[in-house]
Amino acid sequence: MYDFEDVSCVDKIYEDYFSKIYNYVFYRLLHREQTEDIVSEVFLKVISNLNTFNSEKASFSTWIFNIAKNAIIDHIRKQRHVVYTMDGDAREFSCCVDFDEQCELILNEERKLLYKALAELDEKQRHIIALKYFGEFTNRKIAEMTGMNESSVSTVCFRAIAKLRAALKDTSNDL
Repeated sequence: MYDFEDVSCVDKIYEDYFSKIYNYVFYRLLHREQTEDIVSEVFLKVISNLNTFNSEKASFSTWIFNIAKNAIIDHIRKQRHVVYTMDGDAREFSCCVDFDEQCELILNEERKLLYKALAELDEKQRHIIALKYFGEFTNRKIAEMTGMNESSVSTVCFRAIAKLRAALKDTSNDL
């Protein structure tokens, strides 16, 4: 546990959680620059709100990942735009990430393949995979964090992994 009275605890939190939070955000958004902005925002919020952390309500890892999840949600909301058509109807759309452009920024070929496979997952599947493998949470903890039951978490995770395997197998056959 962290001693929040000690100034060096911020360094320790950053050291312990930076890569986990970065990977969690990146594999949810699949966009490097947006990820960097959001991760910076997450750690600013963590530092600003350390005094509000209550270990009786949640573990520190749950607390920091909830901050990250909310930062992602806020970011996605800001990306939405409303356009009015000629007949007066309002249409909402999201600014789309150019996955091919983002993929070109990745130098490692295996990571490119994984990135392309992750882009084929839906948001819910990417969220569960990010919590499981980048947040290193158990299915039970993910269920608590998402409000899903543990069986559903397991099913989503299993199906997402099967979809990733199939996409990676198809991609490797094309090489």
